[in-house]
Amino acid sequence: MRLLWVVLLATLTACSSTPEKEPSEIGPKALSGFSEEVNLQAVWQRQVGQGLGNAYAELQPAIANGQIYAADAYGVMQAMDLESGALVWSQDLQVELTAGVTVAGQLAIAASANGDLIALDTTDGSQRWSVTLNSEVLAAPVVQGESMAVQTIDGKVHMLNMEGISQWSFDSNLPSLTLRGTSQPVFYNDMVISGFANGKVVALNVNDGSIVWSERIGIPAGRSELERLVDIDGRLLVRDDVLFASGYQGHLAAIDLRNGKLMWKREASSYHGPLYGLGNLYLIASDDSLVAFDERSGNDVWLMDDLQGRQLGEAVFFNGHIAVADFAGYLHLVKQLDGAIVGRDQLVRPTLDWVRTGSYGLKHPSRHFSKDAGIRTHLVVQDDYLLAINNSGFLNLFKVAQ
Repeated sequence: MRLLWVVLLATLTACSSTPEKEPSEIGPKALSGFSEEVNLQAVWQRQVGQGLGNAYAELQPAIANGQIYAADAYGVMQAMDLESGALVWSQDLQVELTAGVTVAGQLAIAASANGDLIALDTTDGSQRWSVTLNSEVLAAPVVQGESMAVQTIDGKVHMLNMEGISQWSFDSNLPSLTLRGTSQPVFYNDMVISGFANGKVVALNVNDGSIVWSERIGIPAGRSELERLVDIDGRLLVRDDVLFASGYQGHLAAIDLRNGKLMWKREASSYHGPLYGLGNLYLIASDDSLVAFDERSGNDVWLMDDLQGRQLGEAVFFNGHIAVADFAGYLHLVKQLDGAIVGRDQLVRPTLDWVRTGSYGLKHPSRHFSKDAGIRTHLVVQDDYLLAINNSGFLNLFKVAQ
């Protein structure tokens, strides 16, 4: 589950604080048995730098050109061979990285806490260009053709060309209190669409940044600023001419992309965006339940709460199943049809220590996880491969065992 951060305007920074979101009122559910139908097999493993650090960062790996590109929070970006995991190149940028990696053509792009966009050459890791935006970037840049859209934590969307030259920017008027995170823009025809911390989804003209349409899916309500949080930080899903979006303490909504008209919405709270399959929308709720909704009506289809409170990351499809990762480094595969768990593996096994307990000081084995064993960044899927990296930088490539 996402950390809850207070993002205050510059005039209020002296009195800001950064409380952590409670995972669950009852704590994370213990894992229970399941009927295994899919057996995940690790292909190779590799350490990438020093990991993601303590700060929230969306440093997801990327797969392109037969290589994997990954970065740590301390400025190290690496390219590895997809099949073997062998290191192709490594570059120390000596900055704190917070988003990426985006691969477009021969560019591997990451972003820093200072708002720097840094583009490296995918062949040898040499720096091609660097440009500084106004604020920190927490979601990987998105590229379509010669245009690159980047959303910054101050509520702005920036459009650049592939040489890093700014074309325009748009300001969404950020609330004083937000979740730490941003949604990733999506392109649709001649528009770029973004979700914002004020609960709005806005479509902008690609050429000049003018507003094409705007729709609110989250309405602030309540007496406190915490109760009024309505951030849209998850993935925006485009299917045909419909956009599906969800927000924290807001709604899951279907919007007609052609005119911005709301087709339907229903109450839902999530840090993530929906996933589509078999006529359903799958959404990880803010309590880490996994819910299936009918695509056309928004009605409930099924709910799976076996992983409640386990701080699940963004869901992806893998091998025809829904794949999610949790705070303890487990990967779970879930059936689309009914939400049953059918596969599970773990990036890092818990360490086994002998500890003294009892009045006689007897030693007993104790299993524990490092706080960095969890997976908070996005899983990446390409063909038969599932790629996951945990908070300590341990990267693992999986496939389904035959």
